[in-house]
Amino acid sequence: MPPRNTAAGKAKAGPKKATDEPSLESPKNLGRRHQILLSVAVLALAALLKFLWGGLPHEEAPPLDPGRYEHFSNELLRPFSSSHNASFLWGTYRPGVLFGLKTRTWPEALVAGLMWTSVSANDKVDTSKLRHTCEESETRQGLQFGFSEHDGRDFGKQTIKDPQNDVEMSTAFWKRSPRSWTARVEGSSKNGARKVLYFYMGLDEEFVPEHDRSLSFATFETVDEVTALTGATKSLGKFRLSVLPSDSGVVEVVPLVLEPGQAIAKVKEALVEKLSQGSSQEETATKGKRKGKKPVLYKADTDASGSQSSTISAVQIVVSGDFSIDFVFGDSDSDSWGAGARSSTALAEASAKFEKRFDETFQLRRGPFSTDAHVRFAQAALSAMLGGLGYFYGPVKVKSPEGELPRLADPRPLFTGVPSRSFFPRGFLWDEGFHQLLISKWDPELSMDVISHWFNTMRIDGWIPREQIRGAEAVAKVPDWAIPQHPSHANPPTFLLAIEAILTGSSAPDVKSAWFSAIFPAVERWFQWFASSQKGVLPDSFRWHGRDPKDGKLNAMTLSSGLDDYPRAAFVTDEERHVDLHSWIAFGAGLLAELAQQAGLRNERVEEYKAMHQRLLESLDKYHWDAERKKYNDFGLHSNKGKFAQHVVVKCGKSDGSDPIEHTVALDHFKQLQQGQSTKQPCPPSHPKFLFPLGDGRGGLMMREKFVSKGERLQFVDHTGYISLFPLLLRLLPPDSERLGLVLDLLDPARGLWSDWGLRSLAKGDPMYLRDNAPGDAPYWRGPIWINCNFLALAALRHYSAIEGPWRERAAALAASLSSNLVENIKTNFEATGFLWEQYNPESGVGQRT
Repeated sequence: MPPRNTAAGKAKAGPKKATDEPSLESPKNLGRRHQILLSVAVLALAALLKFLWGGLPHEEAPPLDPGRYEHFSNELLRPFSSSHNASFLWGTYRPGVLFGLKTRTWPEALVAGLMWTSVSANDKVDTSKLRHTCEESETRQGLQFGFSEHDGRDFGKQTIKDPQNDVEMSTAFWKRSPRSWTARVEGSSKNGARKVLYFYMGLDEEFVPEHDRSLSFATFETVDEVTALTGATKSLGKFRLSVLPSDSGVVEVVPLVLEPGQAIAKVKEALVEKLSQGSSQEETATKGKRKGKKPVLYKADTDASGSQSSTISAVQIVVSGDFSIDFVFGDSDSDSWGAGARSSTALAEASAKFEKRFDETFQLRRGPFSTDAHVRFAQAALSAMLGGLGYFYGPVKVKSPEGELPRLADPRPLFTGVPSRSFFPRGFLWDEGFHQLLISKWDPELSMDVISHWFNTMRIDGWIPREQIRGAEAVAKVPDWAIPQHPSHANPPTFLLAIEAILTGSSAPDVKSAWFSAIFPAVERWFQWFASSQKGVLPDSFRWHGRDPKDGKLNAMTLSSGLDDYPRAAFVTDEERHVDLHSWIAFGAGLLAELAQQAGLRNERVEEYKAMHQRLLESLDKYHWDAERKKYNDFGLHSNKGKFAQHVVVKCGKSDGSDPIEHTVALDHFKQLQQGQSTKQPCPPSHPKFLFPLGDGRGGLMMREKFVSKGERLQFVDHTGYISLFPLLLRLLPPDSERLGLVLDLLDPARGLWSDWGLRSLAKGDPMYLRDNAPGDAPYWRGPIWINCNFLALAALRHYSAIEGPWRERAAALAASLSSNLVENIKTNFEATGFLWEQYNPESGVGQRT
């Protein structure tokens, strides 16, 4: 696609005065941890994605009552057809569970899941190894899990290796119709040791009014020696779940009903309690431990007949050696087929269909990554993304003015991918835009659905919570202090990239047109909020709001940017200007210009967007081009000279010793105070009374490194990293721009960004490179290799290699080398560990973080 701009890198004049044309915040002109799975995009999409933007008119946001969370629209999910919604009724929509199924219904949802562990010769159930949710601690013990095939709608196949329980399993899920499915669990226990599996089904009614909740939803019955669960829900009507074990390997099948009133989010605890009730032996009393009953295998009892009321029922299956069990779900008794050869045939057909579609979509065998190993890796990476889709329902907790309790917004559904099934099984705003670049290539309508759900959560003023923690299963993974979302904090608008991919993709024109008409007013309102809420002091300048100078870090974090601890200006001030943010908003303005034209808006409107876009390109150069260093930089109150020094953390109080706060004192000054060689006050004027130094818990003093600046002033912030590349990453530079060549110079290995495994987030020679931001706070965006920004770099290099310009051949060579480095390193790590990693070590290429 041709570049949007014509003068960036050449213009000498600054931005026009506000009186010359509408200001940025005018409603006339205004309208966005790491990406573990984005490696797929590098492998499968880098050469394929194209970019196109657009927009529609918008209205000024009405005044907002701070005491309410009023949603922008209730209509964004309506354009999808009934057949579309039916195709997503069931799915693996519980990404935080090792194998979980869920209906895409609210406020009531029917869910299913699997647990397993080892069992001793005397029937003791080892609950310390009871697997259910995806846990970081268990992966460190060797547990591996991940989908090898998944189509996002009807089929998914996963491999699980559990060395602690000496078992390997595979799980498969495929639909026979929108309302019926089969789940297969098969595997092998080493040396024929007994293992126990628990497959459960229950109602999630967390947000159903208490007077409308069910006391019971299903009962067990045995028909023709087949154990089955029959029941009904308001959203599904009548159903039956049949348990069909193989002829060998399955020792016994025993149904059980969990205690009444249990929540789905606590199903594991409820199961352990149920098993403990069946024990007749008291646990041996030892020092420091309470007496209690050890969980044992459940024995058939009266409640297995369904006489006990509950909303969670399970079946206990004891296996030995090789085993296979089918769980067949359908609307009626007649729909209980599917075991044995017939279901094996259906599973094989679903797998073959997936492989054929994958080859046709990505055509990897025609490119440089054509081996069977590369294709299997790419399939697993795509499947991990699709298998990580989750469906959540509940409110978001919104941070209130100081002194007030956080407020809960009205519950909303959210259909979204997640950055990590084990550590971040919930929606993250800027991560999801990258997720949808891949998903939109595979299934555009699925991507439209996800994006619509996100915008359906938007507040009327245009704010979208950057981290969406909805429902008890999501909340369980987050500390209380991190749950409330701050309504002035933004996140990079990566959904613009996904919308572009959909507009240039292959979905049916009528479907695309209807979706675009429904979603765009919300997108434009979002852009309006984004640009106005993050504006800087000078016209057409921007800064990420939310930096806290008192956060105790070496350099105050910029969480809103998505680049967390990437080094910014040493001092937090309103005069800061952030080049990545400016680039995002200039990029968005270009989107609005193109969409306004495609939507057939009056030419005057199109020209207003074009003028805004051009003005922002000019101010990008005016405010961020560092002519001395020949690169784009942030700007703020900063010193590019100084030293790092250790400081002692102390407590200071007011004159009477009250209201203690943490403060830092230079180590040399602290020693002088101890030796009576200084009378200089160690505490700040607001808290002048010195109380005591803090210890480090190991017999020493708590230390904190600080940067002691020399000659700080308002100036360019000299760091070389992803921030310096943003005008390139978002393709804002003309192909014949001299500055494009200078930015490409930053990719020379001698400049420290280039590595054999991808582009580092911060140049190796930078003083902040791999430097902790606080004790125990390892560097996050200070050198590690992130795949999302590497993908943007690769896409940009391919963009400039495809259009005429003096840097065309250079861009092509860089793209080929970068692509090879990224793919081979990510693949090598995946084959060694079974996981795609959030980031990669800049010194070794080894995958790290969740």
